[in-house]
Amino acid sequence: MENVEILIINASPRKNKNCYFISKKIESKLIENNISYKTFNIYDMEIEYCNACGFCEKTGYCRIKDEMTPMYEMFNKSKGTIVISPVYFDSVSAKLKTLVDRTQALYASKYILKKPSIDRYKKRVGMYIAVGGASGYDTQFKGGQIIMDFFFKCINTKLTQNIYVNETDECKIEENLEFTKNLDINLEKYVKEIR
Repeated sequence: MENVEILIINASPRKNKNCYFISKKIESKLIENNISYKTFNIYDMEIEYCNACGFCEKTGYCRIKDEMTPMYEMFNKSKGTIVISPVYFDSVSAKLKTLVDRTQALYASKYILKKPSIDRYKKRVGMYIAVGGASGYDTQFKGGQIIMDFFFKCINTKLTQNIYVNETDECKIEENLEFTKNLDINLEKYVKEIR
């Protein structure tokens, strides 16, 4: 198993667009600070849907063996996870929701079986970055935030930063100087938190 400190989850299906640019900025900051990482471009991965078979409620583990399987142990060993997702209908992308649903195995081990398959006492730090194409409106990020709150709880990671950016259909991320400055500031904070 790789010794990876930070997991970066890029939940966009689009190549070389906004979420990709953000993931590269994060990678550069981690490299600069000698922090090991692995980026998961999840639309390139084979991750099956959770079908509520109940196997994890008896065992604490998922019966499906695919590219999600090694991620359970990586979540356990990591110092943190950063998720970047486009906003689709006020929520996260479908593939990210699929990944989140598969953490039901961790949830079952902790809350149903009371035998956690993830270290509940290890400090881990999370960051969620939501990228909305439309102009801002009241509910734009609410659905995704609810899902991400639950996800980070499942992987026993304290979600310390939520970063939202909108109007990316009009202004690309790399041209949005206010956002890139804010991202840099928050990445500096994140690095300090995981040290």
